[in-house]
Amino acid sequence: MPYTADLNVSMKCVKYMLFVANFMFVMIGFLLISIGTTIQMIYGDFEVFMENRYFSPAALCVAIGIIIFFIALLGCVGALKESTCLVNTYAFCLFIILILELSSAIATYSMRNNLTNTLKINMEYSIDKYNASNNDEYAWNYMQRNLRCCGINNSDDWVNKNISIPHTCYNCETCNTDPSFLIKGGCLDKLTYIVSECAMLLGVGTLCVSFIQILGIFFANLLAKSIRAIKTEMLVVREENRQRIYKHWAENNPPKVDLPVPASSEA
Repeated sequence: MPYTADLNVSMKCVKYMLFVANFMFVMIGFLLISIGTTIQMIYGDFEVFMENRYFSPAALCVAIGIIIFFIALLGCVGALKESTCLVNTYAFCLFIILILELSSAIATYSMRNNLTNTLKINMEYSIDKYNASNNDEYAWNYMQRNLRCCGINNSDDWVNKNISIPHTCYNCETCNTDPSFLIKGGCLDKLTYIVSECAMLLGVGTLCVSFIQILGIFFANLLAKSIRAIKTEMLVVREENRQRIYKHWAENNPPKVDLPVPASSEA
């Protein structure tokens, strides 16, 4: 029985490590939801200048964070019940989430390519509609006020479009006729930096989570293997005990042989 005892100790250690990993997954779920929601809010402030595809990784990040809660619950239930099926399902779900996270990280990184040109095209399209669209007017004034910038590259962008320079282009909004208060820098570089940094944060975050999930998959496979070994050993021991009991009973209860009794006529 020492082999079975060693397996029990090993399984308990793996089970506790899996519980720790699941606790980390719950914290990671909160982190992913927080990161994804924050980035969506930041992007939402500048959605006029951005394409919808930039929102997809952040939305996927939130969805993954929510799914991780349920997967962590499945892992805990599987570990408590010592169910090979549940633990294997848990490991498989983690693997699928791992694929999604790597896809999100790759998509986020690839979006950084040609980011400046994409934002510039959208900003040029939006600035043409400044006087015709309240949404574009609000977006430009919000961006220029909060990023402390003016136009795409500088204030000449407004002049070249024959549009009066907005009051948000001035350090003193009540002094919008005094060139000395005019903000010199454009908004393109600042917006590119914000979007790029958010994408970097999202990509690095999902990669870190992926490495931790690999540990979760490893522990789940170890636990499933330990459970199978324990159950196999228990079946072997049970069969050996059954054979031992039967042998003991057979030794103490030999079969009785009934000898034929001769008939009286033959006597």
